[in-house]
Amino acid sequence: MGTDRIFEEEQRHLTETYEKLLAMEEELASRAQKMAQKVPEEKQKIREDLTLNFDSGTDSMETYIEFEVMNHVIDQYNIESETIREQLARVRRLLKAPYFARISLQFDGESEAEDYYIGSAAAAEDGVNHLVIDWRSPIAETYYNQENGRTSYEADGRRIEVDLKLRRQFTLDKSRLLSYFDTQIAIEDPLLIALLSARRTDKMQAITATIQKEQNEVIRYPDARTLLVNGIAGSGKTSVLMQRIAYLFFRQRKSLRPDQVYLMTLNPLFRRYIDAVLPDLGEQNPNILTFREFLDFLDAGGGQEQSGAGEEVQALKTIDQKLSALVLEKEDFLPVCQKNLTVLSPRQIAAAAAQFDQIPTGVRLIQILSDELQERAKVILRRRLHDENREAGEDSGSGEAGMLSDRAERLSGGRLPESAGRREENRIRNDYGGAFNQIRSCAFLNIERIGKRLLGKSELSRIEWLYLKMALTGECDRNARYVMVDEVQDYTLAQMMLLKRYFPNARFMLLGDAFQAIRPGRVRFSELHALFEDRGIRELPMMTSYRSSPEITELFTSLLPTEQKVLVSSVQRPGTKPVIQAADSQKAYARLLLESAAAAQASAAREGGLAAIICADRESLQNVIRILEKGQAKYEVLKSSSQLPERGLVVLKLSLAKGLEFDRVILPDADAAHYPSDTLSRHCLYTAISRATREITLLADGTLSPLLENITSCAQAVNP
Repeated sequence: MGTDRIFEEEQRHLTETYEKLLAMEEELASRAQKMAQKVPEEKQKIREDLTLNFDSGTDSMETYIEFEVMNHVIDQYNIESETIREQLARVRRLLKAPYFARISLQFDGESEAEDYYIGSAAAAEDGVNHLVIDWRSPIAETYYNQENGRTSYEADGRRIEVDLKLRRQFTLDKSRLLSYFDTQIAIEDPLLIALLSARRTDKMQAITATIQKEQNEVIRYPDARTLLVNGIAGSGKTSVLMQRIAYLFFRQRKSLRPDQVYLMTLNPLFRRYIDAVLPDLGEQNPNILTFREFLDFLDAGGGQEQSGAGEEVQALKTIDQKLSALVLEKEDFLPVCQKNLTVLSPRQIAAAAAQFDQIPTGVRLIQILSDELQERAKVILRRRLHDENREAGEDSGSGEAGMLSDRAERLSGGRLPESAGRREENRIRNDYGGAFNQIRSCAFLNIERIGKRLLGKSELSRIEWLYLKMALTGECDRNARYVMVDEVQDYTLAQMMLLKRYFPNARFMLLGDAFQAIRPGRVRFSELHALFEDRGIRELPMMTSYRSSPEITELFTSLLPTEQKVLVSSVQRPGTKPVIQAADSQKAYARLLLESAAAAQASAAREGGLAAIICADRESLQNVIRILEKGQAKYEVLKSSSQLPERGLVVLKLSLAKGLEFDRVILPDADAAHYPSDTLSRHCLYTAISRATREITLLADGTLSPLLENITSCAQAVNP
């Protein structure tokens, strides 16, 4: 079939699909409007028809049943309204581009192939005939397998073999077909190349249409207890992570909620960079936290932000090994108070704990002690209430208060009547709820002192404090289903031990690049294997660079060990060679920096996209700002609290650049002082260079970093 004929047929199909989607939008919008009018009216009618009658037990029961029926009806209205809203949102999302691919599959025993069009969401005509299938559906896996001919997909636990006869990609603008392409291997992927050629913006984009086979294996990987993704810079780890979250929500639509998923990210700047990906796919964002926010969320105490990484790890191991043998002392407890009233003193708490000295110190002991303290608090508060009533001159004839008198207790054989007991219990709970909350939350424990005694330290870090609290009280989140940790190489082993303990039932997905560990004392991948060995851990590699041009990829991979370097490939088209310039004077250096910044700014203004000056540390950042200000350059300094601009030139530290990407990058401090010849500097330079997608300039005020010596094939040196 000729190219023109295929184009006409695909355009015809697109037009028909688009018209059907428009009709669906109109029908759903009408239903949504009617529901918006109907629901308040129905709710009001139900309330008006509701009869409140509590004259007798039978009448009360009938009233409660009416309440239950009313709530059920209202819930059904709410569910129906929410379903219509979700369907309408999906259809409107598809109207921007109904689909991005077509596959033709021939099933065993069938004479003709069946066509399926794949989009960012699913749409079905009359709820039965699929116009578009969701990219996360099982059958769409054949598209991402990227192999024509015999292939398979898994559905309902069965592996289904099919022949992939056609794998066609589209570029659409609403109802207009711009182009199509038949392909089966990533290197020929026109959608991918087009995406990679697009200018970088302030928001990460979903990669749904261009997921590659290597990435798809991670996204659709079976529900492992622990999945460790080890990918080079630019391999799309974070994008894959977001797509996997969307995939999990789709496959577990009825059982997985966003609040059951945690995504740990490095800084607020990066959180804002990724926060539109899932909503664009029709999913809600999960809990997205930095580690510091996680500690704040748990209200972790402790006097220090962090001890030495190795010191913290040893402290946590000591807690695990020696806590059970520790004997709690009076000073290990804090008073339980209600405002200015001490309900239980440390001495009273210690006396209660002494009853259970045969139980090792740990969760079981503290839970038993908490129950005991609640009972003791009730007795104490009951006596206090009795004394207050007696001092006020109330007796057995003065209503509820009189029921608490000695006479009432004697008449009941030392026990209050059941109704009076309930009222007394409620009064105590209401008046002294703060004290009981302290007991239930184990706030009577002096975690700081216990930790200092146990560890022989003068002060605990926040991680040590919280880990000890969890070891004593059992505090954790058992409802969390998934914990995703991005840039895992920038966490310490102690931080990972804490996360593992706090989320005992969650499945972990850890993503990182061992060569992007830019801070000392961070966790090694071998340590992650050892830490999660008891839960089972599987490591998946991602060795293809999608972010950077071949020239930039060659430059940053030149810093890798030889055995890693040979595994890396880039799918980008050839671009501009990196520029490496060393100045022999401060004046010459300032001129080079201003010229490079002006060129990047002009290119960003002319073509769009983002350019960045990435500084190794704060001192370098301040020096760059001084030069730019003196040269009256236009730029924006990024901080953790910043929002990425849509275009222009930004200046930021390397620690903030992790995970971000820019069309053009300038490294203003590629000198021996900032990047000496050691492992950590090698990792930092690798990370900084790999932020660039199209162009990169490396400047040195004086001697060039020894890590850049003998690099000539992928870069051009320019003398100032």
